Amino acid sequence: MKLNKLKYNDLRGVIGLNFTRFFNLFTLGGPMTLPLLIASVFSLAVIIEKTIFFARNKDNNFRLIKRIEILVEEGDILSALNELKGKKSTNAKLISTALAHNSEDPARLREVLQAVGEDEIKKMEKHLPILDVVAMISPLLGLLGTVIGIISSFNILGTAAGAANPAQISSGIAAALISTALGLIIAIPTAIFYSYFSHMVERKAHNMNLSMVEIIDVVSNNRGEENVQKYS
Repeated sequence: MKLNKLKYNDLRGVIGLNFTRFFNLFTLGGPMTLPLLIASVFSLAVIIEKTIFFARNKDNNFRLIKRIEILVEEGDILSALNELKGKKSTNAKLISTALAHNSEDPARLREVLQAVGEDEIKKMEKHLPILDVVAMISPLLGLLGTVIGIISSFNILGTAAGAANPAQISSGIAAALISTALGLIIAIPTAIFYSYFSHMVERKAHNMNLSMVEIIDVVSNNRGEENVQKYS
């Protein structure tokens, strides 16, 4: 019991010490520390949100389309729609829309699917501009903090008339360096994640266009011989 209590006290002491160091670091960073901290919170929130979003919206193009194609060939549209029920992937939404508009001609069906596809792309791109802005302004905020820290150091030198306290001067220089470091620490991973998510959106948009062609073929080819000839 005493051992567990000792371990708990040690852990609490370590956490408290780390928090104190963290707080001191941000205190020494100068006035730009708060905006940088806010920017990092926004960046982290978007990164977590987009990671969850893309993890939940994984597409299995080949299997899903083949399964629906078999059901449509059998004329079992209801089972095909039930197969898609509850699925939140982009392809599932495209196929559901195509089945719901299976009586439309291919040109009209393509327009409907393109509208759905554009809506899905907007959802994928949602909040990504925040990462772009954070990646762009964080180094600038850090640079501004550096300038403010250097100005503070020179002001101390100017008012001290040659008898400046080294500790006061070093605090201004520390603020300048910490501010720059924080700006880069926030900007670099944010830029990496922004690039990664943007690539994901481009890849999914490309795959969605390929899937759209397959979906239109599946629906059109199973309307019946006369309808296919009519709209070809």
